[in-house]
Parts: sequence; C-alpha cells; structure tokens
Amino acid sequence: MMRPNYLIDIGSEKFSSENGSDVISIKVTRSIGLPADGCEVFLVGRKDYSFKKDDQVKVQLGYDEESVPVFSGFVDNIEHEIAMVRLTALGLAVGLLRLRLDRVYLNQTAGKIVGDLAQEVNLKVKEASDGISLPMYVVDYAANAYEHILRLAERCNFDVYITDDEQLVFKKWNGGKKHSLEYGKDVIRVEESDFSPLYMSARVYGESPASVKGSDTFHWLTKQEVKGEAGSGVAFFIHDPALKDAETAETVAKAKLNKLEYTFAAVVETVGNPEIKLGDTVVLEGMPSSAVGGELEVRSVEHYLSKIKGFTTRVNCWMKGG
Repeated sequence: MMRPNYLIDIGSEKFSSENGSDVISIKVTRSIGLPADGCEVFLVGRKDYSFKKDDQVKVQLGYDEESVPVFSGFVDNIEHEIAMVRLTALGLAVGLLRLRLDRVYLNQTAGKIVGDLAQEVNLKVKEASDGISLPMYVVDYAANAYEHILRLAERCNFDVYITDDEQLVFKKWNGGKKHSLEYGKDVIRVEESDFSPLYMSARVYGESPASVKGSDTFHWLTKQEVKGEAGSGVAFFIHDPALKDAETAETVAKAKLNKLEYTFAAVVETVGNPEIKLGDTVVLEGMPSSAVGGELEVRSVEHYLSKIKGFTTRVNCWMKGG
C-alpha cells in the first residue's frame, strides 16, 4: 500500500505530509492551449501564515518518499474563513495574458515570434519549433500575447503549454511518454464522447499576390487568389490576412483539417498519478468498451489530494476517429 505525499512551497512557508496537518486539500489544474493553469490549497485557519499575494508557489506530489513537480506559479488570492484559509495560485503563462504591445515582425517563423514574446515576460522557452514562415506578422493591443501565440499555434498545428519546470513549449504533438492504465486497477471512471465532424475539409484564404510574385512582397490588393485547401466535403472556411502565399495557406489548411479529425474525447479519472504530463499519451487496457482502445493524447491534467478523498488524477484526452 503506497502512501500519498506532498511538498508545497509558498513564499517562505513549507508544507509537507511529514511536518504537520495544516493542509486540508490540494487541487492542481493544467492544460494545453488554455493559460489558466491553477492551484488551490485549503489550509487550517487556526494560525497566521507569512505568505502573501504574488509569492512564488511550487507543488510536488507523489507516494512514499518520492514526489515530482506538478505546478509552479504565484499566489493570486488569499481568502480567510473561520475554519480554513483558501489560497489560489496561477501559472506562469499569466504574464503573457497581461502583455499587450504593438510590434511588427518581418520574415520571421512562428517559433521565433513566440520566443520573442516569451522573452518580454522573462519566460524561458524549452522548445519552440519554427512552424510556418510569415513575411509580416502584426502583434497589436487588440489581443494579448498569449492570444497571439495560440493563433500561431493553430496555424502550425502546434500545442502550447508550460512545463513542470516552468518553461514554454510550442511544438507539434509527438506522443510524449506513454502511460498504460488498467481498468479495475488504475482507472476509477471513464467518460467517453464520440461525435461526428461537422466539416470534412478546410479552405484558407490569405491576402497579397505573394503566391505569384514571391512571399517577400507586400502588395495586398491583387486579383490573384491566395488559397489553401485540405480534405474534401463540407468545408470550414478561414480568412487569414497574415498569410501571403498559397503554399503557407495550404499548410494552415492541413493544420486545421488535422484538428477537425479529432472526433473522440475521454475524461479518465485514475488513482493519483503525478507522472502523467501534458502532451503525454494514455493507453487504457482491459476496458469493457472498445472505443477507447487507441492512444489518447493528454490535453489537460487535474490532480486532487485531500485527507477525505485521497489522491486522484483526472485526465482529459482526445484521439482521431477511425
């Protein structure tokens, strides 16, 4: 029988399963594509704590003597109640949410633009693949930096998330680490969603005559159509003025079609497993239903540990339909 453990650093305060009973519960939520990585900690309210808003927060979870990092961020809010203190923390991507600026990038790849935006908030980049090249890309106050990064990721068919070691990842899904979860042993509950796609193809329209005169030209008004297509059947239409040539438009169309092909989702609740990370692969074994027999891409992870309910992990996944 393994015993769950935790280690929490909040400012100068340290909490662990070995040094007291101040911690009532811990919930960590992290996801791909959404910057709302968060942590909620309930503490007993009978004492004064030294931590304050904006203090650094680090959480590790595990079993027995082993634990692994599952969250890094900072204190966002502290609520004092009669019997407990509720602390909420936010992940490091919030810096990109708060960043708005006016900047024009010329002849840069999506990865280079993302790396520059991350540097503005002193966020380290673990990996930023190049993706598509853009003759001109405008970052303006109409959207925050994280929204621009998400748009670039969508054009490239890339994932965006913050790793457990506090670094940004901007790249195509490559499978990550594979986790086999056995029904009746690891898996507590599974919710399946199988849906037919509304669209079977993607059509992307850009601007400028770059497809005819080269991707380094900026004559936006032209009779020449900049268009990219992927798939066949009912089409999803996109107009993207950042695309200046047909080749890039076709790349973006293929990226959109790839997303449209994901028609199966599953929420898997399992015995607490801090080893499951964003971008990993989950394989369910021994399931009564054959619908979840393939490899599921991990899109979000929620860890919950409390003295009453124990330690559980909830994983949101998806996979392409057959």
